[in-house]
Amino acid sequence: MVCFSVVTVTACVSKSLSSRTVFRGTGDGLNPPHRSSHNHSTEKSRGCLSIFAEVYRSLFICNHDPIGCWTGWFDRDDPSGTGDWETLSDLRNEYPGKICSKPLAIEARTLSGLTVAAAGDVIYLRDTTKGFVCRNQDQPRPKMCKDYRVRFSCPRSFCKVCWTQWYNRDAPSGTGDWESLTNLRTENPGQICDSPMSIEAVTSDTLTQAVSTGQTFIYNQNEGLVCRNTDQESGLCLDYKVRFGCPC
Repeated sequence: MVCFSVVTVTACVSKSLSSRTVFRGTGDGLNPPHRSSHNHSTEKSRGCLSIFAEVYRSLFICNHDPIGCWTGWFDRDDPSGTGDWETLSDLRNEYPGKICSKPLAIEARTLSGLTVAAAGDVIYLRDTTKGFVCRNQDQPRPKMCKDYRVRFSCPRSFCKVCWTQWYNRDAPSGTGDWESLTNLRTENPGQICDSPMSIEAVTSDTLTQAVSTGQTFIYNQNEGLVCRNTDQESGLCLDYKVRFGCPC
């Protein structure tokens, strides 16, 4: 058996589950996303599905050890061509040393913070050995894949991170909240490492994780956080603060 854990969701599947099985991101947190080769009688006979309160956030933890720590978010592609290809081989080439040799889990979210289940796309590939692929050809026409970012869980021995202080250089009263890494480095010389491993952003008032706010923004360890008022349904970004994870 190969076991995977999804935050508060744990399930077991047989090795017959191909790395190219197509998942439909329509799980509601109580039922798994549909896959084309689903067999109800086989699934019932396994009897090893324990599901709690959250939609699937990470897949394919290939052992029973606790999750170590997460890498930063990676977004190397967008769906303007054939789809969104966040393959592990390409990510390793573009971000050398940022991903462990044998990830324990993978998580994918849209740039606005939606889970795969909430986004509703048909996913072609999502596993710890090959990465994540959403193909436009698998979506109902004329729909395209949403733009995704991914991160990986690695053993704690790999992700030794020391966090910077929190930075909040801007407020959304103008065009938005611009906590860009370039500006933060200019205003805080020598305080942020050359190659951050990760980024964390929260709202300045309630400390809500940025990815849980439902707002649209650029958010990664290479660019920082940029939230534009024009991209929000409400017309106004929340006020965010950020910090960066650096090698200790």
